Amino acid sequence: MKFKNVALIGKYQTAELTDYIVELGEYLTKLGINVYLDCANYCENEKFKNFKIGSLKDWLDKINLVIVIGGDGTLLSVARIIVDYDIPILGINQGKLGFMTDITVDEMIVVIQSMLVDNNYTLEARSLLAAKVIRDGKIVDNGVALNDIVISRGAIGNMIEFDINIDNQSVLSQKSDGVIFATPTGSTAYSLAAGGPIINPDAKVFSIVPICPQSLTNRPLVVNDSGVIEFILMRENSTQLHVDGQECFNLIYRDKVILNKHPKQLQFIHPQDYNYYKTLRRKLEWSKRLS
Repeated sequence: MKFKNVALIGKYQTAELTDYIVELGEYLTKLGINVYLDCANYCENEKFKNFKIGSLKDWLDKINLVIVIGGDGTLLSVARIIVDYDIPILGINQGKLGFMTDITVDEMIVVIQSMLVDNNYTLEARSLLAAKVIRDGKIVDNGVALNDIVISRGAIGNMIEFDINIDNQSVLSQKSDGVIFATPTGSTAYSLAAGGPIINPDAKVFSIVPICPQSLTNRPLVVNDSGVIEFILMRENSTQLHVDGQECFNLIYRDKVILNKHPKQLQFIHPQDYNYYKTLRRKLEWSKRLS
């Protein structure tokens, strides 16, 4: 079996989710797989006694598959940890909207048996977006996002003013509530809610989506992911940079944010019959006819 060391990740907020983790962990153990359980503050749970317990970051040189049970938020945080280690990730959905967790808990044992025992799976590479904040010529913060880098107004609530350059060419000057720099994976997240395009994960592009721009001529822009994007904050205002909605950094006047494609891609492992458009039809109810 190819995947001998598997890490299970979940939020463990409910007894039901804990039971799913234990059920899957026990099944994998019966297959001869070493199960590593990243359980944060829940390691004392008696149900976890038969698994290796600790922190995902301590096992990155051992594990060869991560399985996330929960939602896209949990998967996003894990993705940023494992992307540089070429560890594939599998998402199991607890029943919410998630676009990246494509197996339901009700079918997880049957599907995972087919994938891990019978090798009926496919691998899909997803691009990530890297950002670094330059202040007075020095890097003061950096981050990597699977979904998006969002720069938006902070606590004060005023619009922010900024310039955007691409490959050293001036593109726009804008006043708005902010801007979303989204990967194809993130095109179905905040970007979609802000009016951005849905982009196939195989596309070699990023999207730049304004958030409530002052001028109606400011529209979403799709750019080649091989370029370098430069954001410059042009007015002193309360402004924040968010990485996948999970990490935050405060920007100040004249800060520059340099964005480009991360050198590594995240490997998703899907069931053999996975189809991106099928996922869109199901999640967005595109096949539902209006009466």
